[in-house]
Amino acid sequence: LPVDQNIASVAMLAPGVVKGDSAFGGLSFGGSSVAENSFYINGLNVTDFYNRNGFSSAPFAFYKEFQVKTGGYSVEFGRSTGGVINAVTRSGSNDFDFGVEYTAEPSAWQAKKKDRYNDDGSRYITAGDDHYSLLKMNMFASGPVIKDRLFFFAMYEARDYSPQNTNNEGDQLTKNESDDGFWGAKLDWHINDSNLLELMAFSDKNSNVGNAYEYDYDTGERGLNTNTVYSDTGGRNWNLTYTSHFTDALSMKLMYGENERESFVRSLKDLECN
Repeated sequence: LPVDQNIASVAMLAPGVVKGDSAFGGLSFGGSSVAENSFYINGLNVTDFYNRNGFSSAPFAFYKEFQVKTGGYSVEFGRSTGGVINAVTRSGSNDFDFGVEYTAEPSAWQAKKKDRYNDDGSRYITAGDDHYSLLKMNMFASGPVIKDRLFFFAMYEARDYSPQNTNNEGDQLTKNESDDGFWGAKLDWHINDSNLLELMAFSDKNSNVGNAYEYDYDTGERGLNTNTVYSDTGGRNWNLTYTSHFTDALSMKLMYGENERESFVRSLKDLECN
């Protein structure tokens, strides 16, 4: 489907799911707040438990299927009074497979954003010089380790994301650079026809460096570097799941996993208020 390559864009295809307000972001399911939702990947709850607004997300090409639950879901998906996004990742099969996908969103191909003015002609939103550039290459391979029994799927995504933004006064320009790689892997061991062991791991760890400069919006001249901001987000995630089918009507699933999510921001100006 022609949607942005992220979970939120997929979720908004469901009726009653909309973006949150500009202050908090997130998603609202059927009028619930953006902090009342839960997000699962292969049964692992990856919701941000600190502020409830956000979640860990694997590279988009790592996913196979999505479920968007807006109500009436089972007790399996707890800790939620809003909605649930349940994602399933890709797995290997008896056929070897590999591929490469390249995504480019160069700033030169984007429409220029508009500035906003009051009736008296004063500018209250400065956006004409705001833009970003995104280059992304995704590589994957999958296949059997032991035919009919043990399968693997592995993926790596190299990213180069470079946004540029001005403040509303037009006297400061911030240029950001983020080029961390994202990865994901899945192992499926069919012990026999009734027992399955799955291991899933992925990382959305990301580091960003933003440089702030003096700026004259009217002339487009950039001045001195006034600050550098460093931010680290995301982390590594994994889970191990054992499924056993005793009969056609009775089965059991056991899972253990860890979700790591970091949000840490610091700048050179922090030294002034140590």
